[in-house]
Amino acid sequence: MIRVAAFLLFISLLLASCGGGGTEQLTTGIVSGQVTVVGPINGAVDLMVGVFPQGSTTPVQSSSAGHVTSTASLSGRTISYEFSELPFGNYYIGVYAEGATPTFYYESGSFSCNEQGQIVSGLNGQCSFSGAAPWGTVSGSTSITGDWPTDGKLTFIGISPMSAPQNVLQHLVSESDVNDGRIHYDIEGIAYGTYLVGFYGYDPVSRQVDTYGAFDNPVTVSGSSPNVATVNFASDFAGDPGTDPQLGTITGTVSLSAALPSGLFYYVAANTIPPAQGAPPAVYEVFEDQLTGSSIDFTLSFLDDDIYSVSIFAYDVTTHQATYFGEYDGTVTVSGGDSHSGIDFTADVSLLN
Repeated sequence: MIRVAAFLLFISLLLASCGGGGTEQLTTGIVSGQVTVVGPINGAVDLMVGVFPQGSTTPVQSSSAGHVTSTASLSGRTISYEFSELPFGNYYIGVYAEGATPTFYYESGSFSCNEQGQIVSGLNGQCSFSGAAPWGTVSGSTSITGDWPTDGKLTFIGISPMSAPQNVLQHLVSESDVNDGRIHYDIEGIAYGTYLVGFYGYDPVSRQVDTYGAFDNPVTVSGSSPNVATVNFASDFAGDPGTDPQLGTITGTVSLSAALPSGLFYYVAANTIPPAQGAPPAVYEVFEDQLTGSSIDFTLSFLDDDIYSVSIFAYDVTTHQATYFGEYDGTVTVSGGDSHSGIDFTADVSLLN
């Protein structure tokens, strides 16, 4: 866990004495919280966390959050912070790399530190090295042909923005990640945009990058498709891995019996029959503005040739339990990358109570 050294926990109090009596006048406060890191990292960075006056990029207090390299597994790590003796005013928290102008990876909303709110705690958030929120995920697998490199190369799944392909976000993998001839990956914290996805090797001495395989088409992470699954491609350490398989799409509408309860996460999913272990091959995240509607239009993309069931489930992050409350009456067979529309079904929201 990346942790910021704690500051003093005591607040300076100005004590004015008059005529044998005293009045305490608060002039400073405390702010504390943590930022969870998601997603891959591009290269290495010296992270800082600081508290900034609203409208300014110069921190009034800051501390090192540690040196992070591309060899680190970042997902789920936290940066904990606490700043004390903070003069009353309006501020925001930033996680950043130093420079003439700080490079921000996270900026909180503004908050006020004053006599009525002297202690601001639980100011938590998430940050990603791929850019500002909102974020999605890219997941899939690559098949492996040939002998694993033995020359000290760093091997990684790379995600490159189409707008800046030289900025490769690195998700490191090793030979121990190979399962039944494939490497499965699930990368969080990908900012909305269009990307190239591939499998690469990097020589830290010569700085040469080798391409072992790549997904043939650009991948778009967006509000309508935030979780792009089944980005599958072939890789070959010795030669040309060939073209990617054709992938299919399923679209439809879920009719809800009532508005969805708040406090849960909702997904429409395509599952193989029988379901494989791990996450469904394709999921569609239901957004907050859809919770009060009577229906949900969904798209499930990048599906391999297979037979699928389609259903909707709720996920509780506190109990890690998934509850399925609606399913398409039948199966969907994807073949040759074809598309299937009209996969409509109803969902009984009362099953969530």
